[in-house]
Amino acid sequence: MWIPFSTPSPRRWRPNRSAAVIVAVTALMAADGVQAQQVVFDPRNHMENALQAARQLESLANEARSLAASPYSHLAQNSQALQDMAELARSARGLAASVDGLERQFADLYPDDLSGADALDMLEQGRGRVANARRTAGDLARTAAELERLGQGRGQRLAGALNASQSASGQTAAVQSSNQMLAVLAEDLAALRVLMLAQARLMSEGAARDAAERTAGAEARRRAWARPVADPNPPAFDPLSNARN
Repeated sequence: MWIPFSTPSPRRWRPNRSAAVIVAVTALMAADGVQAQQVVFDPRNHMENALQAARQLESLANEARSLAASPYSHLAQNSQALQDMAELARSARGLAASVDGLERQFADLYPDDLSGADALDMLEQGRGRVANARRTAGDLARTAAELERLGQGRGQRLAGALNASQSASGQTAAVQSSNQMLAVLAEDLAALRVLMLAQARLMSEGAARDAAERTAGAEARRRAWARPVADPNPPAFDPLSNARN
């Protein structure tokens, strides 16, 4: 039996090239998207970033601790004590503590030339030297008493600075505590300096007074020996008349 066969038309089965291209491009984009979505989280990189951030935070915390200031401070008391010591050194009532005052005192009370001074002037100078020696000795005693009073709180300040240094949580606090300990030691040195100055004035006054007294004694003897000697008057009676008897 004959069966009719028909060949399909070339236009009816020709594939659509534009659709094929679109399908291929879409497939490639989908493949790239899938591959890109697969590389999103890298544990090693994440861990390194976390460690670096932790190290930065620790560094900032250490820096903050090192810059923390010491909660203890006695600088106000220390400054006041040093000012009081300086004023004490300037308040001398005996031998002067300044160059100008010393020059005036030595010219008035401790001259090295008494040739033009009369007896009354020499007497007044001697009285002035005695009074100045008493005031200079009083300066030394007053200085020692005032320094003892000013040093009463020094032990407490030193103990506070030591405790602050031991409990310091940062480098700045430790440095500040050490500086405060040095400030207490500076008070001790200032007190020693003021006391030595007072002792030096007393010793200088004593040496100058001794020299002035020797000069005054030598001038008095010179004037006594330089006084003209008059011949004694002859007696009014004849001592030889009774000598024969």
